[in-house]
Amino acid sequence: MEITMERNISVEALNQRPTFDREVELVERKGLGHPDSISDGIAEAVSRELSKYYISHYGQILHHNTDQVEVVGGQSAPEFKGGDVLEPTYILLSGRATTSVDGKRIPFKSISIKADKGISPKEFQAS
Repeated sequence: MEITMERNISVEALNQRPTFDREVELVERKGLGHPDSISDGIAEAVSRELSKYYISHYGQILHHNTDQVEVVGGQSAPEFKGGDVLEPTYILLSGRATTSVDGKRIPFKSISIKADKGISPKEFQAS
């Protein structure tokens, strides 16, 4: 089986002083509780668990992409040392996964939910 892919790769010169030659470098760092970090963590966890399942059942990683995760903020009424969650955070995972092989269904939803539940509680803990 031969697979070919056409790639449109462009390389351009960087017309500025390289980062390692500068005195200061400004970067944006998003902590563990940031929605982007949570999304990335969930996407990785789901991909990892799907890959483990695919390898254990089929001997190879089957096609999937789980990098489309949205963390939609909820609502709270914070108080000193407490408060109430009025509306919980909503997590939307979309993407694609191989869902059956030779007519046998793969439990991709339960694998994804289990992976998400494994990461989310750690990320949402108050410190």
